[in-house]
Amino acid sequence: MKKVSFLLTTGLFIIICGAFIWQWNAFQKNNVQLAAVSKGDISLIVTVKVEQNELQVKQTFEHLDVNQQYHAVIPAHAIEVKCTGAEGNTCKEGHKPKGDKMYFEYTIKSGPGLSMLLNDWMIALKGATIKKTRIELVDQYYSRGTWSAGLPLKGYKQTELLHYYVFEGANSTPSLYWQEKPLVKLTGQKGIDYYTTQKEQVIYKFDSLESFSDNHLSVVIIDGQRTVRGNGLLLAGNELTDKEFEQELALAFLSSKFGADEEAAEWILEALASLVTKQKSENEKSRAMVDELVKTLTPEEIAFFITYFSKQGHIDGNSLDGYLLSIKGMETDFFSMNSQKGRGIFPLLFTDARSVIVNGNEKKELAVVINGDQYLFPLVPTMNALGYKTTFGPDFSTLEITSANNTYYFSLKNKTFIHDGQSFGLLENPFQNLNGEWYLEKHWLNAIFKVQVSESEESITLGL
Repeated sequence: MKKVSFLLTTGLFIIICGAFIWQWNAFQKNNVQLAAVSKGDISLIVTVKVEQNELQVKQTFEHLDVNQQYHAVIPAHAIEVKCTGAEGNTCKEGHKPKGDKMYFEYTIKSGPGLSMLLNDWMIALKGATIKKTRIELVDQYYSRGTWSAGLPLKGYKQTELLHYYVFEGANSTPSLYWQEKPLVKLTGQKGIDYYTTQKEQVIYKFDSLESFSDNHLSVVIIDGQRTVRGNGLLLAGNELTDKEFEQELALAFLSSKFGADEEAAEWILEALASLVTKQKSENEKSRAMVDELVKTLTPEEIAFFITYFSKQGHIDGNSLDGYLLSIKGMETDFFSMNSQKGRGIFPLLFTDARSVIVNGNEKKELAVVINGDQYLFPLVPTMNALGYKTTFGPDFSTLEITSANNTYYFSLKNKTFIHDGQSFGLLENPFQNLNGEWYLEKHWLNAIFKVQVSESEESITLGL
């Protein structure tokens, strides 16, 4: 009996230990999964209840970083905003709670009409990257009509009392649209859904837009020639030509890639769209930007560049410049500079990554700029490093460069210079003004100033 009792006790102990170990492993596995989610897989669930003259909205942000405090960006037309944290506490300090969840409730007023387009209607969290957005819309007010959004439609159900829609996708701030005239959803080429009143609507397919197949665009066909661009959604007139329609689709895809707190300069969008469709933009600055890119990049590099910004979920001037860096191996601020308003075109310039050594000393302030096949040295700091002082005359029409032993006096208008009492003519102006900075081409360093220039893979060396 003692032996049997011992065996039973031992067996029971083993079973309990095994169950404990299994539970511990499951607990650890679950914690690992939760940790993986909390590191950036933020999701957003939005419920919209349509009532008379208003939308009741509730947003739930899940899997937030518990160690980060988020700042909420509230739409201008959102009223009666309430914010609570993960534990149900009211948000303070301007909607900046901590925790793995945030809840917002607010109202958006909507007036009478035959259609309604809502852009910038959702609350966004600054600094948060939303991986997935789900909108659940319940319409118990409008007995007719159709809703669409800048997300794929995943489900729809209609009863006598309400219409129920589910939209889900990667767009964190999609537009929302309703019109009284019922719409039929038709699937176009990958990435595009059409909403139209005509079941026999022509479904367009543009080869140039195939690189956007991982994105989503909802296209509502309306009457006329006008277009209205939303986020992930485009209202497009049925009288547009095929070329016009193709260009508008490209613009709509691209505009949705800029963040909710950013505004892409229209000329940047048109330049990128023109690269995609190979159509000339009506915007002069956009055309000039495309010319700069086509002049500097090979056709293969252009194709790689288009693939990059088409596939990215988010782009801005810095990221576009960053990909040009990865293609060419040299830094540029082409898109960042051309994003600025009220200024002309900035040329596509790259900065040589090699260090510049002058008379045996590395000069970190000297960055050699590459413009096409020209290597340009910043004039004033380069001549200063070589022991010269540079002085511009009125209206930059003359230039004097002096050292202890030499004086050069240039007439930029006449392309001449005086040195040691002798006058010399030049076939071209050795100085270039780019983006407000003056540069000297490498060739002229030796031809005029007798500076010896030697190059290696790591450095450019200047010496007198």
